[in-house]
Amino acid sequence: MKAVKPSAEVLWTESKEQIEWFRRTLLDMREKLLAGISESPVPEALTAQSDIGDIIDQAGDERERELSLLLSGRDKEKLLAINEALEKLKEGTYGICEECGERIGLQRLKVMPLARYDVSCQAKLEKEMRLQRKAEEELTYRGLAYSPGTEEEEA
Repeated sequence: MKAVKPSAEVLWTESKEQIEWFRRTLLDMREKLLAGISESPVPEALTAQSDIGDIIDQAGDERERELSLLLSGRDKEKLLAINEALEKLKEGTYGICEECGERIGLQRLKVMPLARYDVSCQAKLEKEMRLQRKAEEELTYRGLAYSPGTEEEEA
């Protein structure tokens, strides 16, 4: 059995400097995402609703509706991931793999601040997803290859 060389990757240590750097990075990511939304045209339904009722009471709901309508599914997921990462920073759980509980490498977090898994767990999850997708495709193909009732119709 061949010995595995330990990773030279520096670990996330939760120093004040690291926490502040990641907090700023995540806030910048969120700001850029939301700035892209503010450049999008606002649907007429939203502007018409703002004239109804007390604007102050509706401001929070209005912004939520606007974000929901303007954000694509992918952007919604990214905004949610950013907010979750910021919450983890507050709780002291940022940089911890959700699968194994080990610390995620600092270099990985710098490249992918929204990473939820360390490299090995991410690879394992991706492999499982590929196998599941392949199994689903095979089941779909088998279902298309043989359709019950087609033999009776031909006879």
